[in-house]
Amino acid sequence: MNDRILQWQTEHANFTRLLDLVDAQTALIEHGEQPDYELMLDVMYYMTHYPDRYHHPHEDIACQVLLERDADVQAWVDDLAAQHRHIAASGEQLVRDLNAIVDGALVSRSAVEADAQAYTRTLREHMAREEERIFPALERTLSAEDWEQVDGRIDRIPDPVFGGDVDPRYSGLQQRIAEQVGCECTPVR
Repeated sequence: MNDRILQWQTEHANFTRLLDLVDAQTALIEHGEQPDYELMLDVMYYMTHYPDRYHHPHEDIACQVLLERDADVQAWVDDLAAQHRHIAASGEQLVRDLNAIVDGALVSRSAVEADAQAYTRTLREHMAREEERIFPALERTLSAEDWEQVDGRIDRIPDPVFGGDVDPRYSGLQQRIAEQVGCECTPVR
């Protein structure tokens, strides 16, 4: 399998770990308990600053190259781009909700719950679709030269949570991930 696709699958697994944290906190809201809104905000800050700005645009570029090679995937590529925009907007809404709560504003718990559930459900469904349809099509169609073109069209940064050197902004989040859901990372002490 192509190294880039393997990386994206690893990133999807990491994103799933974070969605699990959001879902666990959302379940607390659902049961009338107090969630860790700051943890949720840390997760969503990451989700709106790494996947939305680097992971998804990289996939979009690969899909544009795929479309140049296979016009029959037009509907898939259009759908994927629309999903990326929807996920970004949904994530930004949840960040606004969580920022407001952390800043002391009164925000409906049911609104936060609904926004969080919609975000995690949509992203999980999206990743499953990519892995079922898009990644195999990319694997079949793109050449090594195509992948070089894809990689050359985006600035890549190391993952600030799972990429080795943890960005200080995420040290608490990374430690919670290591403690609660496990990861291929060493907790920052």
